[in-house]
Amino acid sequence: MGYKFSIIDNESGKVLGFCKEVSGLQNEFPKRDDECWSTLILYDFKLMEEFNDAPKICLSNFDINFISRNGTILGGYYFTTNKKMNIKRMESLQDAQIEITGYFGEDPLPFAYEVWEKLRDNPNELGQWVSCTLEEKRAWLQVLRLRSREFHTLRDKEQVITIDGELIQDRETFYIALGEAVNGPFGYYGACLNGFEDCLCGDFGLVPPFTLEWINFHKSFEAELIDHAEFIFFLHKILSGNGVKVVYR
Repeated sequence: MGYKFSIIDNESGKVLGFCKEVSGLQNEFPKRDDECWSTLILYDFKLMEEFNDAPKICLSNFDINFISRNGTILGGYYFTTNKKMNIKRMESLQDAQIEITGYFGEDPLPFAYEVWEKLRDNPNELGQWVSCTLEEKRAWLQVLRLRSREFHTLRDKEQVITIDGELIQDRETFYIALGEAVNGPFGYYGACLNGFEDCLCGDFGLVPPFTLEWINFHKSFEAELIDHAEFIFFLHKILSGNGVKVVYR
């Protein structure tokens, strides 16, 4: 089919249709503070067959989801229109372009689109984030948070999770590296201290007690160690307070 996106009605959960591309997700130039609305263009929108007999469908609050190459939903963004739109069946023909104005529940970050594409192309490859800039890492974290996934809780008390301090030069990298260590490529295990502590409570693949092995710890945050001293203090407090043994090597 070649469709890369699904449009799902947020209230009913029904898939309304598919499209091959969406303009407006590639947020290379974030909106200014005085700009409220975003504009999306759905290219080659294809309506689901169950709606073919309807003269029109209402588009108001919906999710724009990236689709993997095998047809599963990867995750995406919530969008609400500034006014209800009625899409007629004839508008869902090949080469149709549907323009929608409204706002995101969370604006796509610059480079996030590229991360979603990496998830589509190489979902099982480790370490694709290693050479990313700080802005790209922030996009990675957004994608990891918004990615659809199923977790299988691990309760092995001997579980050891290893991260490499040589790669961890900022908070963003810590969360990306930890998520990958716990849940594999494009894995998520928190994107801030509060989110990380929530993950330790369960439902994110691993629950304490377990061991966090932090190799090359002395090289972590090497360029700005003093600036990260408070972060490391609260991180260690959360770990020890939730039954995680930390081994520094």
